[in-house]
Amino acid sequence: MSLFNMNYNKPGPGVNRDEPKKKPFLLFWTILFRKFGNLVKLNLLFCIPVLVAVILIYFLGSVLPSVLIFLPLILVSPFVAGLTIVTRNYVREEHAFVLSDFIDALKHNWVAFLLNGAIIYAAYIILSVSITYYAAQIKSNSIFFVPLAICIGIAILFVFAQYYIPIMIVTFELNLKQVYKNAFIFSIVGLWRNLLLTVIFAVIILGLYVLMLLMPLTLFLSIIFAILILFSFCMFLINFTVYPLIDKMMIQPYKDKEKDNQTSED
Repeated sequence: MSLFNMNYNKPGPGVNRDEPKKKPFLLFWTILFRKFGNLVKLNLLFCIPVLVAVILIYFLGSVLPSVLIFLPLILVSPFVAGLTIVTRNYVREEHAFVLSDFIDALKHNWVAFLLNGAIIYAAYIILSVSITYYAAQIKSNSIFFVPLAICIGIAILFVFAQYYIPIMIVTFELNLKQVYKNAFIFSIVGLWRNLLLTVIFAVIILGLYVLMLLMPLTLFLSIIFAILILFSFCMFLINFTVYPLIDKMMIQPYKDKEKDNQTSED
């Protein structure tokens, strides 16, 4: 299967294998605090296209049909490439120039990310309409519970797959079909990681929602948090969580195979 069938020609130098490795929890906070300033810069950079999309949504909201109101968000998806490449390098404990690496990743990967953004939007519309319809029909006929469960399952797997798609696009020379196939495999293989990420993001979203409703001050603080660190932190958390699995199942087997081929040639 394509999980092991790829052209891995975008590697980085990696971390010195002789260095003692810290526990994942400690390593996460160590890198986060070390790169916090750069993560803020990265977040501010990413907020530029987000702001443009929000403005477009505001002005087009009264013109577009309700299902297309958030269509401008697709235009933000290519910029996720820059967010991904910088945070991935931090996870691998490699250097990254925030602005130049962000722009390079955008140039080299914008088509794949734009297509992925369109797929996400189409899947959101189809699944949300389907789930709403089947949920309403259960009251009259319980058989609709079956397609409802199927749609919910597909939606969950699709969300899980999105944790892996960006990092695979910027790391490997794979077409989008191969990326999606691998991502759905990881959505099952990395189940506990995916559940952990989903719970954390649910807590963050719920926390921000509650803070926005409390008082003007907490609303202001929530907006500042989103502008300064929210997006880069979430992408860093995703990449820190899923990269070890990708490294184990895709990168290391490739390196071992290359090493074996080199040994046989010698």
